[in-house]
Amino acid sequence: MDKLKRWWFNGLSRWVKFVFLVLLANGLPAFIILMTLPGLTDILFVWTIKPEINARLVGVMYGNALLLIGFGIVQTEWSRVRIIMVVITLFSILATILTFFYLKPFLAHPWYHLAYWLVMYLVLFFVAPYVFLTHEKRYGGRLPVQVPLNNAARLVAGISLLISLVCGLGLIFKVDVVNQFWPWTLPPLVGGLIGVLLITHTAAYTWALWDGDWLRVRPIYWQAPITGLLFLLLPLVHPNDLRPDPGAALVLYYSLGGLVALTNLGIILGYRKAEKAFSNGQ
Repeated sequence: MDKLKRWWFNGLSRWVKFVFLVLLANGLPAFIILMTLPGLTDILFVWTIKPEINARLVGVMYGNALLLIGFGIVQTEWSRVRIIMVVITLFSILATILTFFYLKPFLAHPWYHLAYWLVMYLVLFFVAPYVFLTHEKRYGGRLPVQVPLNNAARLVAGISLLISLVCGLGLIFKVDVVNQFWPWTLPPLVGGLIGVLLITHTAAYTWALWDGDWLRVRPIYWQAPITGLLFLLLPLVHPNDLRPDPGAALVLYYSLGGLVALTNLGIILGYRKAEKAFSNGQ
């Protein structure tokens, strides 16, 4: 209890903590349900997701949110969490808007499932942008660069940005076209949400290039290897949910996912020496 009290009163704004806690309250139960009981979404989740591989794909989306919360919740200043708030703010806005275009799956469930979903996302829809804009105005802007992004980190950010942008736009607006190249069939709502996630990553990598400081932007690099690994495991865990002949689609899927995961991991490892030197005041 004492640790929780010290955390609540540390240097990080309580408004930021509130956003993290709301997202945690929304994301943690969803992640547990989708990852452990993907066949019971008709009972336990807010809409029915079929087949199970798609339920776990949405679970990966929530897992990504939990990763970013885990990175951010231990920080004590705005500059170290603002790239995380870029993702949360944009996702909160886009996911809420997307809901109203795909109400049919929600309406097939009891009304309180949709009510729960909308309450959670509408809170974030209004609070997250307010927190981001007010805190960025007060504490943000162009801050001094302490550990600059090197050329390799900028290149990886650019590659990750382009892959996320193309895939994200395709999943949101042309999921039927994307399904021709995807190893399994994505329903429009699932495709749209994953597309929104990728668009938020596009924005975060763009922010990283603008900010230019490794210590402030590293959460977007840190999330990539873990999230990428979870994406890559899905076809292995659910081979029966794949298309009858997924060979070429799997090659493309593993190539893009592996490229993003491995290149970001390489940047993380490459900065270990610089991080250590900064911590030691060198």
